[in-house]
Amino acid sequence: MSGHSFGRGIVLAGLLALVVGLAPAFSMDGVYMSKVEAIAGGLTVYTQHDVKIVVEDSINPDAYIHPLGHIVITTGILDLFNNDSELAFIIGHELAHIVRGHFDDKSDVLGISKDIYLPENIWKEMDADAYSLKIIKAAGYEPAASLRVLNILRTNNLGQSSSLEKRMSVLVSNIGD
Repeated sequence: MSGHSFGRGIVLAGLLALVVGLAPAFSMDGVYMSKVEAIAGGLTVYTQHDVKIVVEDSINPDAYIHPLGHIVITTGILDLFNNDSELAFIIGHELAHIVRGHFDDKSDVLGISKDIYLPENIWKEMDADAYSLKIIKAAGYEPAASLRVLNILRTNNLGQSSSLEKRMSVLVSNIGD
């Protein structure tokens, strides 16, 4: 998915809007926030890592790590995935990137559906998927939701199909663990 520069633009526009006193493009309030916070809270119990989550008002379905270290989830992805187990996998995936130190150098921001071409980035995505699967299982969410998320992303052309298929095959082998 190529929406990450767009997403960062929205976040930067929101920050600029805050500085000049306009309404931001994202907020901590809204219909989705309590649901997202409840799911994230259940996951962070298992990671021992508190994280700030921001819901971005964007139809672009995406979830990613902001360069400042918080998770950004768009209303577009929340509209696409309304099942708690699916949302837990998405939040867990992004949380995994933080906990596992995938972007400590802050040189890149990856999201749940980002197009992935470099082997190192594919590994990071598969690692984040596996870690997310582990914590959603521990939190009592449905493990098969992980496969549904990646399949829906693939079906909606929200990522490179071959990478998503590879990620799905790795998850299949991890679901029973």
